[in-house]
Parts: sequence; C-alpha cells; structure tokens
Amino acid sequence: MVSAIVLAGGYATRLRPLSLTKPKALFPVLGKPIIDYILDSIELAGINDVYLSLRVMAEKIISHLEATGRRATFVVEKEPLGDAGPLKYISSNYKLDETVLVVYGDIYSEIDVRELLKFHEKSGCPATVVGKRVENPRRYGVLVTEGDVLAQIQEKPENPISNLINAGIYVFNKKLFSLIRRDGANEASIAKDFLPKLLGTTCVSVYEYKGVWADIGVPKDYMKLNFNLLAEKYPKGFVSSEAKVSERSTLSPPYYVSPGVSVGDEVVISQNSVIGKGSEIGKGVFLKNSILMDNVKVGDYSYLVGTIIADKSRIGKWNHLREDTIVGEEVLTRDGVLLNRETIILPNKEVTEPIYERGKIIL
Repeated sequence: MVSAIVLAGGYATRLRPLSLTKPKALFPVLGKPIIDYILDSIELAGINDVYLSLRVMAEKIISHLEATGRRATFVVEKEPLGDAGPLKYISSNYKLDETVLVVYGDIYSEIDVRELLKFHEKSGCPATVVGKRVENPRRYGVLVTEGDVLAQIQEKPENPISNLINAGIYVFNKKLFSLIRRDGANEASIAKDFLPKLLGTTCVSVYEYKGVWADIGVPKDYMKLNFNLLAEKYPKGFVSSEAKVSERSTLSPPYYVSPGVSVGDEVVISQNSVIGKGSEIGKGVFLKNSILMDNVKVGDYSYLVGTIIADKSRIGKWNHLREDTIVGEEVLTRDGVLLNRETIILPNKEVTEPIYERGKIIL
C-alpha cells in the first residue's frame, strides 16, 4: 500500500496580490482549484491514505476540501517546517505505509501516478524524483543523471548542464524520513538538504515525465497554464450549461465560461478568456487574454485585455484595464477608470481615479 503527502503550506509571495487572500493550492485552473487536480490523480491511483501539510490560510483549504467531500488528514504546522520538515513530522505522528508519494500542492501535471509507482518499485532505489524537461531550467533545481539514477542536483544554476528539472513529485521509502534534520532555525528543504543527503547514502532514481506540467510560481505562469490547457482541451470554447450567455454576444474561441456566469448583450469574449463561477459580464464588455476568478462583476462597456481579476472584485462601467494588470480580491473600481499596464491593486481597495503611471502598485 501507498500513502500520499501533499505539501500545501507555503506563502506564494511571488503571486501577490492574488495569494494575499487565496492559498496557491486553491488557484483555479479552468475553473477548478489546482489542489483538486492533484487529489484526483492520487485517488485515480487508488491511494486512500492522504495527508495534507498546511500552514498559510489552512482553514480555507480545509473548508474547500470538506465542502467537496474529500477524504484526507489535515496536518497544520504550528511553525514553519520547510518542505522536508512535514515529511518527518507526519511520519513520526501518523501510521504511514512503507511507500510514500510526495507532491507539491502548487504543481499542475497529468502524471499517471500508477506508472510512477511501478517505475519506483522496479528501480530498486528507496527514493525517486520526477524530472521534467523545460525550456528555461535556470528557475528550477536541475537534475544531473547517469541513466535513470540521480548523480547531482544544481539548485537554480546560472549555467545549467541539463534542462531536466525537479518537477516537485517524489516517491520515498518512509524509513528515509528519519534522516531529515533541521539546521537550527532554518527550515528543512527536500531539494537542498534531504536529496543531497540521500545521494551520499543510497541511490535516487529519476522518472522522466513527458506530459503537461506547470509550476504556477508567478502570474505569467498561472496565465500561461490556463491558456495552454484552454487551447488543448477546449479549442472550440466551453460554456457551462449553468451559464447564461446573451445571443447578442460574440464568443471567439478558445474561452471558458463557468457555471453561474451571466454575459450581457453586445459582449465580445475573445480568445484566451476564462470566466470564473458566478461572474457577471455587463453589456458591451470586451474581454481578451484574461482570467476572471469567481464572482467578479464587470460593468457595461469596459475593456479588459491581459488581466487577472481576483474573487468578488467589481469593475465599474467604461473601465479600461491594460495588459499585465492584476486586481486583488474585493477591489472596487469606479466608472471611467483607466488602469495602465502592469498595475497591481491589493485586496479591498477602491480606485476612483485613472492610473496613468505604468507599473503602479496600489497599497
């Protein structure tokens, strides 16, 4: 049998202001929180003994999973433990199976966990790390291999000698967790501490995964994942049967319209538009290359291109939101507001005047 640990306790500082009010694991990807994709893949593999390591906004993740009927054990950290510390804590306080799948809670993949576990068993190594080839490995931990065995890890190297990176998915024999040590006040890291220690004592196999994978580390990554999946899975567009779209609107695929959405007359929803649950799009709105999270309201004749709008925000009439603008949760913009490129608005703010300066941050 196999246990699974999902690590979903981090701050996600690079996703602010979106992550100030929503934990990264609950960021929707085509209307579905990323944690649900992860748990679906675990359940599909027949793994029932699942633990979630939580800290930041743990109550929001627990509330979501309980509301959707997920069966899991929630382990809330009392202090920061890094990503390796929870493995030792959970193994010391709960009865894990001998084999433990470990997954970061902010990774999207379509990996077949059953195939990964088969590979791990055949490898003969007590640890397996999943590798993925990417175009820019400098942002990640790079895996240097000899065949299917890990030889070295380069953490965010300036000059990587490989484009095979650590994909944030592992399989471990639970006995290995006894090797995890915390260095004073420093949090224990899987990539920087635990795996290098294992390389000095045993073998670590590398499973090269060739499917869809994404780390939603920054807003551009988050948008890219949504738009790539949109083009792949819904090239002709998707409108929920529970959405109301005016016959006088124009939709150009790909697009994703979630349940409970209402779209008014003369609206143009252009390519790469994702509209979250319960959102309202007023008359004459133009929307392109944008993500609206849940319960967003956009006033009549507003223009949004290349933006992300967080939950429950209200965009006034005749607004003009330019590329790379990010609006935090429960923001209100009054009628006639312009937000220039790269504007960042923190949650619960009211914007009454145009913002002409590029890259302005509204605190």
